[in-house]
Amino acid sequence: MPTDPTTVPLSFAYWVPNVSGGLVTSTIEQRTDWSFDYNRKLAILAERAGFEYALSQVRYTASYGAEFQHESTSFSLALLLATERLKLIAAVHPGLWHPGVLAKWVASADHLSNGRVAVNVVSGWFKDEFRQLGEPWLEHDERYRRSGEFIQALKLIWTSEDAQLAGDFYRIRDFSRSRCRGPAAPTRRSSRGAIRVLPASTGGATATGISRTASRSRAFRSSSTTSSGSPPRRVGRTARGSASMGS
Repeated sequence: MPTDPTTVPLSFAYWVPNVSGGLVTSTIEQRTDWSFDYNRKLAILAERAGFEYALSQVRYTASYGAEFQHESTSFSLALLLATERLKLIAAVHPGLWHPGVLAKWVASADHLSNGRVAVNVVSGWFKDEFRQLGEPWLEHDERYRRSGEFIQALKLIWTSEDAQLAGDFYRIRDFSRSRCRGPAAPTRRSSRGAIRVLPASTGGATATGISRTASRSRAFRSSSTTSSGSPPRRVGRTARGSASMGS
């Protein structure tokens, strides 16, 4: 029987201001600071206040007030090394990452942080980011299909001795897990808009929580925009970290 969410203690998270402005779509001047010194102090304060998670958003070029941006994975790792208990969720775009490269990054970050890292797989909405970097822009359902295959590849790499994948977007041949010691298999959570287009091999997953202690699940809600700028949604059950898939 699934756990009654009303009996599970709430976990709290905050959105990392790793961009200048842009945390909300507004012309009102924001009081946050995108510098590392500010974010380090914020992370330590959040940890002391009992926050369990922090989500760094991904933005590669200016949009909706985010004139300057820190890259999400490196910034998340820096905050992990500045804290002791806070779990960092780094947003990533499948179209701009290869799953094998990200799997290696997560494996290293997992080791350095003692299991406090997770990834937020966002399918992307900002066409200019892909166009300016010379990457193909896929239509909505195709972006979700690619994200599903991306999650499938991560799971294979983290759980298989020799990962093999001949997909429509990614190909992996004899990639040994012994060369990529990663966390346990991702948990799953779905959004109604995405589950239609994700293959069954992902388990309908729109979220990849990563941890060695998947039984320790929590439920929490987002109260802001997602890292891709889409409307708020429930992030869902997590396993020492979580990730939601953006539109």
